[in-house]
Amino acid sequence: MQNERLGVLSVIAGAIMMGSLVIFVRNINLNAVQTSFFRFFFGFLFLLIFSVLSRRKISFERPKMLLIMSLLSIMVVNFYIASIQLIPAGTAALLLYMAPVYVLPIAYLSGEVISRKIFVSIPLSISGLYLMLSPTGVLNAGIIFGLISGFVYALYFMVIKRIRDYMQSIELTTAYLGISSLILAPSLVIYPIGEVNLMWLIGLGLIPTALAFTLFNFGLKYCKLSEGPVFALIEPISASLFGLMLFGETFTPIEITGMILVLAGVAIALKA
Repeated sequence: MQNERLGVLSVIAGAIMMGSLVIFVRNINLNAVQTSFFRFFFGFLFLLIFSVLSRRKISFERPKMLLIMSLLSIMVVNFYIASIQLIPAGTAALLLYMAPVYVLPIAYLSGEVISRKIFVSIPLSISGLYLMLSPTGVLNAGIIFGLISGFVYALYFMVIKRIRDYMQSIELTTAYLGISSLILAPSLVIYPIGEVNLMWLIGLGLIPTALAFTLFNFGLKYCKLSEGPVFALIEPISASLFGLMLFGETFTPIEITGMILVLAGVAIALKA
């Protein structure tokens, strides 16, 4: 019981830290690709140090799967950061977290047996998405980037489910962060870097990345399988609160209703 409670608290703490990504993105004067590189790079450094100190072996089993996972991760983070830079953080986070809803039809088409809850989850989420977008009435670049990040995140879920059979979570996270930062390293040459505060970059790699991922993965070990992903929905809520408190981002009653419907749809999808 105590371990389960610790697991729940760890997942919640990790989700809140992930939601703090908006703070770092808005204070780093870099484009989405460069910001993604530094997130991967410093996150990798922190987890590498942790792995060495805890005497964990970093292996690169299933290199093809690791490469695919790294490429998908790069796409998710790049599109998500680009979305945060253009629209309210809470909206961007909710679009990302529609991934479980996208997973359901993909899994169904792949021949997987799906719960009937899919017929509630998807219409509910789409209705919520419509309400979220109704005040603007247009699909701007930020919303499109957010939708893409959610769809690619769904593919990422499916890949990580397969590779987790061969690698533990910390080793897996360390490996793909290292590969992802290596792939994005040329961006530092292609896009000249202006003046940037090193402490913000270190914080980017530590708080919403290394610490958040470590706490989240640790918590999932002790949480009930059905509960962990639902508690993770605190991330878009915390992102909305950070956006409200620090950047004055507000939402209309219609948008809030839409967000609630999306959260409900995602929660049902996770239970399916």
